[in-house]
Amino acid sequence: MSTVSALTIRGVINDMLGNINRSDPRSVIPLGLGDPAAFPCFRTTQIADDAINDAVRSAGFNGYASTVGILPARR
Repeated sequence: MSTVSALTIRGVINDMLGNINRSDPRSVIPLGLGDPAAFPCFRTTQIADDAINDAVRSAGFNGYASTVGILPARR
């Protein structure tokens, strides 16, 4: 069972955290947290926020894409 649990994301993160040099003064960003909003260094720019707001307000993107994907993504 211990071998299987070591193969999970949590197992890998715990393994990495166990190898941190505790005397190193640099802070560690817990990348396994999964919520970038918890860290101010991962904020988006105002331009990106405005683009998302404009897309939502336009009501032009309120459905699913074609099953083959959208053309810009396929390119």
